[in-house]
Amino acid sequence: MASALDTLAEDVQETLKRLSGATEAVVIADALSDKKAAEMAARPIMREARGKISTLRAEVRRTQDQVTRAQYENVCRDADELVRSLDAEMKRQIYPQRPAPRAKTYTERKEEELLGVGGSDGKGFKGSEQVLQAAVNVQNDALLSLGRSERLQHMTEESGRETHQTLHRQTTEIYQIDEELQNLQGGLDRVSREVKWLYRQLAGDRCFVSLFGICVVALAVLVFVMLYKKRHK
Repeated sequence: MASALDTLAEDVQETLKRLSGATEAVVIADALSDKKAAEMAARPIMREARGKISTLRAEVRRTQDQVTRAQYENVCRDADELVRSLDAEMKRQIYPQRPAPRAKTYTERKEEELLGVGGSDGKGFKGSEQVLQAAVNVQNDALLSLGRSERLQHMTEESGRETHQTLHRQTTEIYQIDEELQNLQGGLDRVSREVKWLYRQLAGDRCFVSLFGICVVALAVLVFVMLYKKRHK
């Protein structure tokens, strides 16, 4: 099985060499007609190469040895990539891609719109009327731009005034809050002083009540002693 795979792989490589030579003939041809003729001659070789790659791949799929199978699957993959690369090169030679035109800038589009057929260099003008119309267009556009600038300036000024008013209002509110906090602190200090005064008053009252109680108790004891002595005389 390995010898059959080797034979098929060598056949594929030989066909790929012929296809590479045919592609080179397309590249080195000068005239487009010669390139097309060389490309037509290379097409049968490309179909032959693809057919032989398919045959080799089918034979590889029947291989039980995993190492051998992986080796020749890589051969088939590389061969497919080479065929696609050569095919793309021939197509580029026959149908060269033209670069996409550069997108016009806003300024260029605006110039075309204002100047019309005259163009930015003025070579397209064919009469004084076209020149006059282009001048009118430019002047009108300048007036529009000036109007937009004035509106933008007005909007900026309005926004600035609103911002200033907002800041002034917020500053006033902050001052009011600060004043209220100061008043609250003053009230707390006054309440604290009143509480301390009341505490002192209550402390003085407790002392007076205690002394009065002691006097009452002493008087009661004295009366009791006097009565006791009278009874025992």
